[in-house]
Order: sequence, then structure tokens, then C-alpha cells
Amino acid sequence: MAVLAETTAQVLVSDTVTLPLPAEKIDEIVASIRDIHCFVIDNKVIFQGTLHKQIFFVDMNGVVRHVGVDIPFSGFVDTPGVPAGSACQLQPVIEFLNFMLISPTALRETVVIAVGVTVIDRPADVLICNNTLPPAVQRFGPPNTVSTKAV
Repeated sequence: MAVLAETTAQVLVSDTVTLPLPAEKIDEIVASIRDIHCFVIDNKVIFQGTLHKQIFFVDMNGVVRHVGVDIPFSGFVDTPGVPAGSACQLQPVIEFLNFMLISPTALRETVVIAVGVTVIDRPADVLICNNTLPPAVQRFGPPNTVSTKAV
């Protein structure tokens, strides 16, 4: 099997999370990429996945609370000359996460995900399954700090 293309795509995921209780502050956000998969059409790789975040916040009584959020994302990258039906492999990395408590129950978040894409050819009689396990979670704590290495 030969590598037909290697490239990286970036995806911007921005959302506002409604917290179940009013928060005094955000204690920590633990983020990971789940259920990422791809398929190849002529000259393009399309990918989809889920950004999973566990948000730990301090309520108005000083108790640490938790809420989990799943946000679907998708993207594509051009791969000139790559035929449909080729096999693809993905390497997602959370490059950046920024958050701001904009009200006691609203948390605004912006996340940049880099997705490394490798396309390989495959013989017609070989089935390739790419069930990539999610990378290690990354932790983001106050004041909007970012960790780019696995914990």
C-alpha cells in the first residue's frame, strides 16, 4: 500500500453551552475527540467526529458541578489526484480551547481542532477498517489555559 496524500485540516467549533445551574466560575474543561471517521471521494476527503467536553464548574454555593456536552463537527480537505474509494486515516488534535462565562448560566467556547489526514491506496480485494481510538483527553482550566499534550 502506498501513501497517496498527507495533509492537515483545521476545524473551528464555536458554541454556547447552557449550564444546568448558575455558575460562579469554571473550574476545568476536559475535552476529547470521539467517533471520528472519514471517506474519500474524487480529490477530497470528508471527515466527521464529535467533540466531547466535560465541564466542571463551581455553583453559587461553592459546590463543584459537572455537565457533559457532545458537539458534532465535520470538514473536508482537498486531495488532488486521489480517487474515490481510497482508504483514509485521521489523527485529530485539539490545538486550542478558549472559554468565557458570559452569564451565570451561559458558557461561550471556541475550539480549534487540527485533523491530520493520510490517504492510502488499497488493493480491491482488501478491506481496511479504521476504527481509531480517541486520543487522550486534554484538560483546560482557569484562566482559559490550554494544554496541548496528553494528560
